[in-house]
Amino acid sequence: MFGLLAKNTTAQIIAKVISVATAVILIRLTTENLGKEGYGIYSFVMAIVLLFGTIADWGTNIIAVREAAQNKEKQREIFGAAFTLRFLLSFAAGALLNVVVRVYPPWHEFINQLTVGSLVLLFLSIKSSISIVFQTFLKFEWVGLAEIVNSLIFLALAAIFLIQGGGVVEVLFAWVLGTAAAAFVSFLVAIKIAKINFSAFPPDVIRRLIKESLPMGLFLVFFSIYNRVDIIILEHFKGIENVAVYNLAYKIHDNLVLGAAFLMGSAFPVLSRMYAKGDTGSMIIFYRKLLGITALGGMAVAITFFVLAPLVIRVLTGEQFVQFGDSVTALKILIFATFISYLNHLTGYSLIAFGKQKIILFVGTVALVFNVIVNMIFIPIYSWTAAATVTVFTELIVFLLTSYFISATIFKRHAQT
Repeated sequence: MFGLLAKNTTAQIIAKVISVATAVILIRLTTENLGKEGYGIYSFVMAIVLLFGTIADWGTNIIAVREAAQNKEKQREIFGAAFTLRFLLSFAAGALLNVVVRVYPPWHEFINQLTVGSLVLLFLSIKSSISIVFQTFLKFEWVGLAEIVNSLIFLALAAIFLIQGGGVVEVLFAWVLGTAAAAFVSFLVAIKIAKINFSAFPPDVIRRLIKESLPMGLFLVFFSIYNRVDIIILEHFKGIENVAVYNLAYKIHDNLVLGAAFLMGSAFPVLSRMYAKGDTGSMIIFYRKLLGITALGGMAVAITFFVLAPLVIRVLTGEQFVQFGDSVTALKILIFATFISYLNHLTGYSLIAFGKQKIILFVGTVALVFNVIVNMIFIPIYSWTAAATVTVFTELIVFLLTSYFISATIFKRHAQT
């Protein structure tokens, strides 16, 4: 079992190494060509677009994987229903974003950038909908291929646009085109792996997807808000240049936790099947092994990048390093959140595999309330330092709560049998 997980996790890591390498080059290009203010606008717009992207996802991706892994006889219908439902949600999310940016005066200066960025939501939905097939059949090498295609095309087009004097709008357009190409490649591969009924809209499957995804979707919305609300608050009180400093560090943190995401993405279908079969003993053994792996992996990543923080920021910003020097301190603070996030990937994915979406929603609500209130109090005073510190404590709260509920439900129940 761990051999298969290792294969799938390795495939994703290889793909991510390539995509991270392209991301490093892209950050260098954008910071040097757009400057601190331009990079801040670019970061802010991407954060807003991805926040609305959560509406397009609404938890249907991971729930569809769980349902398909547990109901092989209905996989064709589940894949088709999830694809259709997610496409409609992405269209609604894009439309909502375009309405909000036009009726909310503080965002009027970003209308062009957000309008172009909103186009990516449809292609992101298609790409991630197809990944449901790959994840269910543990074909993560194809997920990796899609990411490589996305990254390389995004980088190539962005470089061309920037060299020709393009700005933030052109870079965002390159993002849209790269995502569209990745969605197309994923689609061609998926239809060869599985028979997908794209016209399927069976009421029972749709009802179950919506019912099971509702708490998960709300959690993801809450998670995305508390994950990115600091950027919005920071821009409002401290301006776009402070967003640039903080977001550069946060982007590194965000990429560093992907190792845990890959591992748990591979382990999730296995945990779901074990839980469905009632094999609690094996599931707990499996969980404890995953805990050791995520803890060691998170610690290794955290220590390495805490030490290398100045070098990493210098490599990413080049001649603009003086402007982004504060990102070193921001990254050193966020590294503590990176380690805790590794553990949170384990507890979060596990609770979903165990059908405990309502617990996830409760945890997300607590984290959101804490994050928003504390950021509103301290960001006006301490700027990005507060944003980074609050991120650490938010991750810690999530870990403590999710660990408690796993112990109080699955582990305690097993001990009583």
